[in-house]
Amino acid sequence: MVEYGFAVQVRRLMPMFKRCKLNLRMGATKFKVQSSEFRVRRFENKYTELRTNYSELFASKSGMTFIEVILVMAIIGILSAVLIPKFNFAISSKASVDGAAYMIASDIRYAQEFAMANRISKSVNFTTDSSIYTFSPTHNLDPSGQLPSGVKIDGNFTVTFNSLGEPTMGGDGSVSINDGTKTISVVNYTGKVNIS
Repeated sequence: MVEYGFAVQVRRLMPMFKRCKLNLRMGATKFKVQSSEFRVRRFENKYTELRTNYSELFASKSGMTFIEVILVMAIIGILSAVLIPKFNFAISSKASVDGAAYMIASDIRYAQEFAMANRISKSVNFTTDSSIYTFSPTHNLDPSGQLPSGVKIDGNFTVTFNSLGEPTMGGDGSVSINDGTKTISVVNYTGKVNIS
């Protein structure tokens, strides 16, 4: 098709024309294509050709700009700085006290088993207002005896196990932590450890 010095190879473009609406105004210097798949380019030799504009095919018109992302992050940061201190974290302190109680019970059981395995007497010593308890005689396999932060022992208590695993001292006694929140007791004769 040639008109007024413009040439367009229509046969090669016929399958593409079926997919989009084409408005060719003959006699004008412009071809108008009503689809974003093609656009008309004019070259210096005065031939006009239809070309595919790939950037328009794959460009997304929806999304957020960089400034919008920064603003959303700033709003989230301000809200979190204001709201996080208002939450009550009493749950974590309760978890620390529960964990400390189970740790003390486990370490008392360790002292009992150590005494039976090595056929010696083994003691666990608790001191008032301390977060550390000790073992005697000491051994390199002994646990650290360090309670979680914020957990304190309420009262002096010592439990000693003989080589049979019986409590010779401290049987029917108990140790409390955090003002009696949890109590760890040792049963006389058997050395069973209970948490209440």
